[in-house]
Amino acid sequence: MPIETKVQNRQTAQNFAYAVICLALAIWGWYDFAVRYPAQDALHNEYQTVKSKREELRKVDPALLTAEQRVALEAADTAFARFSEVPSPRSAFDYQIQIWVYMVGCGVGVPWFLFTQIGLMRRKYRLDDDGTLHAPEGTFASEQIVGLDLSKWMSKAIATVEVEGGTRIKMDDYKFRFTEDIVGVLAQRFYPGEWTSDARPIGDPKSRDTKKAAAEGADGGSSSDANGGRDHDHDGDGDGGGDGGGDGD
Repeated sequence: MPIETKVQNRQTAQNFAYAVICLALAIWGWYDFAVRYPAQDALHNEYQTVKSKREELRKVDPALLTAEQRVALEAADTAFARFSEVPSPRSAFDYQIQIWVYMVGCGVGVPWFLFTQIGLMRRKYRLDDDGTLHAPEGTFASEQIVGLDLSKWMSKAIATVEVEGGTRIKMDDYKFRFTEDIVGVLAQRFYPGEWTSDARPIGDPKSRDTKKAAAEGADGGSSSDANGGRDHDHDGDGDGGGDGGGDGD
């Protein structure tokens, strides 16, 4: 039965999660740039206007204030009392951060991770029953596959299939499901007796082959114990009959 890879579920979840995070940060940056920061600057400008007007009116002798100036001073005092603290303006640097780091940087991250996911979904590897390997690099018959580099397999889950003509096909088990099955078949071909069907060293307790052998051994041991008691009784009867016949002779 042909073995065909699919994108790992964790890889798909990771790409979509990063895309959502980037989108949220980009929206956050836009909100700060277009709404929150301008509101803070407007509040700072209002404070400065009220403060200047109030100080200007308070410089005048209260006895010399006109009715209109008295009304203006009371309004300025009321407006000034609304500020429990001095509002700070946003710097030009703050606006630049929101533009380039969040709106542009994180905004670009959204299509980046989505296109990465699409690219992974388009990359497929298939190993047919006759040993033919189908990969993005091309289709290669069994006899065209001349080697398998497993130097990074156990540490980084990356195997490299070597094809005649110098073509090297990198297969990443972290990104693609069932890669270990394809690698396992090729590993058993190029390194017989060293690797399991799921591309783990022979005897590796995490290998499904090792687990299956252990389970079969346990089942076989239980059956042997059960049959052993019955066989012992049967042998005892048989031996007894034989011995009796011998003595009679």
